[in-house]
Amino acid sequence: MQSKAFPDAASIAVAAADVICKQLEEKPDILICIAAGHSSLPLCEELIARYKKGAVDFSKAHFIAMDEWLYMNKTISGSCSDFLVKNLLSHVNFPENQVRLFDGLAEDTAAECASVKALIEELGGFDVMILGMGMNGHLALNDPGSPFDSTVRVSEIDEVTKSVGTKYFTDAPALSGGITIGLKEICASRNIILIVFGEHKQEIIQKLIDSPATPDLPASVLKTVEDSKFWYA
Repeated sequence: MQSKAFPDAASIAVAAADVICKQLEEKPDILICIAAGHSSLPLCEELIARYKKGAVDFSKAHFIAMDEWLYMNKTISGSCSDFLVKNLLSHVNFPENQVRLFDGLAEDTAAECASVKALIEELGGFDVMILGMGMNGHLALNDPGSPFDSTVRVSEIDEVTKSVGTKYFTDAPALSGGITIGLKEICASRNIILIVFGEHKQEIIQKLIDSPATPDLPASVLKTVEDSKFWYA
């Protein structure tokens, strides 16, 4: 894992957008995954600005979401899918049939997981993976204790994730679990960037820098991936 400190979140967003644009130039039909959450907002804004200027084209690209709260989907305000639609997908030109969001309301969640996993494999894995890190060190909805070889699945979430997750909703719901890509899919991605910034994240940033690779701190799995990037401010 390659760690780099940036002066601010905007600088990280520009650097991450540069990586995405370069990959799109080399391979227009790349598969992209961007985390739903505040850590992605500056990057989403940067990508939208570039798209409006005609500097980036997603018309051949594919997008698969990282995760979703259990019993939620894009129809529910505050859900992960709703966040992605409102803050990125509705503003750029990903074709609708090339965007796959998780449906946490699916009657058969095992089938939903299998469907997403099969699509990732069909498309050859992720070309670009943009991650955020939770206050407990989670990646996607892989909370502490998640095996490093975990794959697409319904996941348990801890009290930290349940508490922090309510900030995305007007009326705080009782969050009971998630449906998520696993750490295995994350680590198999060809370009991995973990973005973390803010005063409230300084303690977990330092913990990740100091920690060995351990399931107790899911983000530390990136220390097993030599060319993964950890960009923080």
